[in-house]
Amino acid sequence: MHLSRNNKVLSILILWRLISVFLVQTAHVPDEYWQSVEVAHRFAFGYGYLTWEWIAKIRSYIYPFLISIVYQILKLVSLDHVTILTVLPRMLQAIISAYGEYRFYKWTRNKWTLYSLCLNWYWYYCATRTLINTIETACTMIALSIFPWRDSNIKNINFLWIVGFLCMIRPTAAIIWLPLCLYHLCTSSEDKLLLICRYSIICIVCCLSSILLDTYCYGTLVISPWQFFRINVVYSIGNLYGTQHLLWYVFCGLPVLLGIYYIVFLLCIWQIIKHSVCFHHQVIMLIVIGWTLCVYSLLSHKEFRFLLPLLPMIIYICTSCTFSLNVKFAKIARKIFVALLVISNIIPGFYFCIIHQRGSLDAMNILHKEIVNIDNTSNILFLTPCHAMPLYSHLHVNVSVRILTCEPNFKNFTNYVEEADAFFADPMYWLNHNYINNKNAITPTHVVTFDSTSSRISQFLKHYELISKLFYSHFPESNYGKYIYIYKHK
Repeated sequence: MHLSRNNKVLSILILWRLISVFLVQTAHVPDEYWQSVEVAHRFAFGYGYLTWEWIAKIRSYIYPFLISIVYQILKLVSLDHVTILTVLPRMLQAIISAYGEYRFYKWTRNKWTLYSLCLNWYWYYCATRTLINTIETACTMIALSIFPWRDSNIKNINFLWIVGFLCMIRPTAAIIWLPLCLYHLCTSSEDKLLLICRYSIICIVCCLSSILLDTYCYGTLVISPWQFFRINVVYSIGNLYGTQHLLWYVFCGLPVLLGIYYIVFLLCIWQIIKHSVCFHHQVIMLIVIGWTLCVYSLLSHKEFRFLLPLLPMIIYICTSCTFSLNVKFAKIARKIFVALLVISNIIPGFYFCIIHQRGSLDAMNILHKEIVNIDNTSNILFLTPCHAMPLYSHLHVNVSVRILTCEPNFKNFTNYVEEADAFFADPMYWLNHNYINNKNAITPTHVVTFDSTSSRISQFLKHYELISKLFYSHFPESNYGKYIYIYKHK
């Protein structure tokens, strides 16, 4: 069957992403599971664990609800096997990401832009993960492809439907799209009052739809973006998960994401400023990038994944600004640059996709086999930093589980200490209080912990045997370790 050029590009992109579903075998951050598949699993199957964000109602159900539909279908046709439950949502995300890349390519009409995006190690690392940041990046690319630029033939504002729902799913998306929407309002030839009315109607429809869905899923009236804003402002939630320097994104975030393209990006900024008349789209994108980085930098909690929606814009700028170079030098430079680009993305891509933090997923596979094949009345105790591993979405068995929590101090207790922090401050004191000296406590059949912790709780583990030692990371963070240990009661 003959495929058109566009269909061939889309097919190749989908195949590229579907293959990466199976090549990416590691975990990244807790939100990959606890803001998506864990929530969807509980909604579809009636059991599971919700983090404090869902108890406080600061998250939108839009993305988990989409995944829960997939789970419901699998449940109806009796195909809700754990392997399918873990792989299918990622395949769905892979297709969405591939379509986002295709739409971005259709807009940029630049093969090198597409190649650079697909080769980027961090996007490859995240493109098939069930992260809100991943869906935000894919939708951002789709919205950019139908955005009514001043010199484009697009006159409708269909992009706003995508942006509206993006802001409901992740309120911080409004930071990126605010300057673009202002640009459109200022440059559009349409009657301004009419345009503002159309904006308002779309925003109201998106808000009401989100409120109705959240109200249905939560079982009570909820405006999750408002709850998100209110609780984050009042309690400074982000600070609980780490703080970084004001210029962290500039000197750490962007260099890690872009690799050698970071140097190109800096050169392109100078080129755009020097010839701003020739680079209309690039100027607007540079303003969006600069504005977003400024706002994000003011927030003390920073992560690499927060920059993902900006990545396509940065790569577009890097691949669309040309420099006046000698032809002979340009040919040599191109070969060297391509070689460096490939190598600098393959090495970190291989390490982070295959090796780094794969132990948490391997541990869940072993626990699932233990529970299903040996004892489905297990009681599992996770003595790890909170949400360090997925849970019921990868077990798919309704067993008793206890994990260390890290809930914010909503009740304003004096000298408040999170449960996880209390445990790691004195593990044996916590175990004595909760298990050894607690007559009502049920003895765990399995204990999961890191090697850095096991030596501190050897007294508690004397009744357990080590059944699995799994590699986790060469560079463990605080309270993590190089290996994950799984113990079983003798």
